[in-house]
Amino acid sequence: MKHLLALIVLSLTFGCAEPNQMPENELPPDARVQLFNEAVLGSSPTDAIPMLLTTANTNWSPKQVVLDYKDDVCYGAMIHYERSRSFETLRTAINSRFGKHEQPTFADDPTMGIWRMEDSGFAIQLSRDDEEDEFVAVYIQFVDPETMATKLEELHNAEPELFEDFPIECFTDGLRSMDIPEPENSNSG
Repeated sequence: MKHLLALIVLSLTFGCAEPNQMPENELPPDARVQLFNEAVLGSSPTDAIPMLLTTANTNWSPKQVVLDYKDDVCYGAMIHYERSRSFETLRTAINSRFGKHEQPTFADDPTMGIWRMEDSGFAIQLSRDDEEDEFVAVYIQFVDPETMATKLEELHNAEPELFEDFPIECFTDGLRSMDIPEPENSNSG
């Protein structure tokens, strides 16, 4: 699991693409999915922000929404959908909002999709969970490179076997030297 998490973090850290984006009014009728409201990311539990976007004629809503908070700020969410429709239907709905940010490496993958919104400071990973017979969309805010480098060093010190033959010092130095602009639509602070 930790190897998968590291792979996801690394894939979200690098790369940006601009495939197509479909306006919501051009969605096929079966792709009217109620999506997570990304404005919740960076908010506190007391902020009056709806968790889900309102969509006219929605015909597929999440069965569960799990929010992750640290220091009273939402940094991530897991949105669970029953597999009553196809993976591609959910991908089409996400692309209606974020299509230009879909990562081309995963654009044709029938089991995973990744969108990276650089300007807004978050990413989405869509995957199929066969064990629970559901689809899961994970929304997560980007972490500043210094924090990421520190956490990787802590993990390396705690479990060095995870980093065998991996140039951790070079990688963390590279993270610390990155010049990352602040997200344009940050709700925190």
